[in-house]
Amino acid sequence: MMRRCLLVVLLLVVSMPVMGADNAASDTNEVKLRKWHVGIQSAVTRRNTFDVFGVPGMPPGEVEDRGEGAGLFVGYRFGDRFLLDLQGTYGTHKIVDRPEEIGEAEFLFTGTVLFRERSTLQPFLRGGFGVGAQILTLTPDTGHLISFGTAAIAGGGLQVRLSSRFSLEFEMVSTFMNFLEVYDESSGNLWAENNWQVRTSNWGTRFGTGVVVWF
Repeated sequence: MMRRCLLVVLLLVVSMPVMGADNAASDTNEVKLRKWHVGIQSAVTRRNTFDVFGVPGMPPGEVEDRGEGAGLFVGYRFGDRFLLDLQGTYGTHKIVDRPEEIGEAEFLFTGTVLFRERSTLQPFLRGGFGVGAQILTLTPDTGHLISFGTAAIAGGGLQVRLSSRFSLEFEMVSTFMNFLEVYDESSGNLWAENNWQVRTSNWGTRFGTGVVVWF
């Protein structure tokens, strides 16, 4: 559903006549760089391991390597080419032949350096740091098991400038999570402790496609 909604938004943006509003600016060889922006993103994620809960048998089966999700980000442009954003993403991975699934959440402060910021095609480099979690959804109505820690990303991508107000964005980043503590949020507390420490990590990749609106 999220992918279909994003596709509709992309088609609407591409077809909007506001692209012609930049013609006057282009006639004078000027490009208006707006400061504030907000964006939505469809994401495909991969992780090298999901054994991050410090409990034998959790997750209770083989987890699909490929996950799908969505993201939202909001930020501000400093100067012409540096963007500072607050970014949140969430995706899910199915567990083979079982009703449980694993969700992954990230909340990051990211910095982006745009190149050729006044051109139609704008390559960029991006890095970020914040917090993340792997959330094991147990059998229906049983609750969750949550492994929490720090998160970071590094990579880059391409923005396609449609007008002064709209851009498309294609992102490819490496992701890293360092897990510190697990919380038992199951119904009836299935484990003896409410929370326990872990010292483990995982890494992966994220491919994102989105729309950016500038103000």
